[in-house]
Amino acid sequence: MTAEVWLIGERDRVAGDARLNLEAWLGLGGKVTYVDEDLAPLGQALDTATLAVDGIFGTGLDRPVKGRYHDIIELLNRAPCPRVALDIPSGLDADTGQVLGTAVRADLTVTFGRHKLGLLQARDQVGILRVVGLGIPDEHLVETVGHTASVIEAQHVLATLGKRAADTHKYRSGNVLVIAGSAGKTGAALLSAHGALRCGGGMATIGSWPEAIDALAGRVEEIMTARLDRSALDETVDQALTKRKAVAIGPGLGLDDDARRLTERVVLGWKGPVVVDADAISHFAGRPETLQKAPGPRVLTPHSGELGRLLGSSSAAVEADRYAAAREAADRTGQTVVLKGPGSIVASDAGKRIAVCDIGSALLATAGSGDVLTGVIAALLCNGPAHEAACAGVYLHALAADCWHDAIGADRGMLAGEIAESLPLAIASLSDR
Repeated sequence: MTAEVWLIGERDRVAGDARLNLEAWLGLGGKVTYVDEDLAPLGQALDTATLAVDGIFGTGLDRPVKGRYHDIIELLNRAPCPRVALDIPSGLDADTGQVLGTAVRADLTVTFGRHKLGLLQARDQVGILRVVGLGIPDEHLVETVGHTASVIEAQHVLATLGKRAADTHKYRSGNVLVIAGSAGKTGAALLSAHGALRCGGGMATIGSWPEAIDALAGRVEEIMTARLDRSALDETVDQALTKRKAVAIGPGLGLDDDARRLTERVVLGWKGPVVVDADAISHFAGRPETLQKAPGPRVLTPHSGELGRLLGSSSAAVEADRYAAAREAADRTGQTVVLKGPGSIVASDAGKRIAVCDIGSALLATAGSGDVLTGVIAALLCNGPAHEAACAGVYLHALAADCWHDAIGADRGMLAGEIAESLPLAIASLSDR
């Protein structure tokens, strides 16, 4: 195999480590081809290359790529050979994962030392991600440069789950109330309840409006139901909450005044842990600080649109910097926030504690997927702190999709119910990861 090195710019302007490596390459007898205004020779070389390695920009890029650099990256993206990016695909913001004008679409990214935040939010640009050590102990690296987030790992999830005692019973395993569903939207409630049970909850009850409960008749076997009467809301809600260890509220619940009263009664009134999802989040749109009044731990599980409405901004603003949006939400609500999407983010402790999930795939982009996650986190909240339960839930949810893929082999077609059904397989596979 022969290697060709193409240098964009003038040799005299190369500095720092790049200069040292350039001189080393030349000292070994290596040759360098300088790229001028005519890009045709580079295009011809890429057309016949077996592999293209991108080392144009590093992690310090903070402005849109323009001019010749833009054209070279586009040329690289059109090359028929696989592309490998060194440290980060050129043109990608290392902190947010945003494309700065244009960016290399890598098949493989080899990053050095530790993960960069942006790599975990830009899977289409990054391709397969591999971390290569620098020979520096992690403790020294963190002490020297610090860190702003952690990657959720299987060992942390195992620690959160713990070992189930031989003498446990259904109430100790977790008694979850799912307040969800409305006319025409009972599936969301079922998916959340199944998620709770498949993640180890010992009991799940759906609390909803009478018309929703009637629609569920004949569709529930392991799941119980509780009617919530609009004319006696406080009384029926308090009855449904009795002896519960955790609550999930929001999926398919509705946005009318009754749903709003119900949401505020539970989220701002009940002392136990609550997962706040979907419509329940929307009831607090533009007033996230209200959630600071909650008497117990709350885990919010928005997608970017719901988080945008909560913060009084937009989905586009959230997606422009997902880490910043998650931190802001955790700070303004005083709660744990799960920003769903590729590279789901868990933020807590007023945004000072950040964790990222680096597994999962586009299989999770299916209707009802988030409803399952809501139930999963609720089950884990029965016996664990909010941040740890959220991290474990996000990881297991993503891992369940990976298990389905390993069994079926398809990159599409998974149903939300199959995520729930795959959760025991995901739990069983944790020790092998």
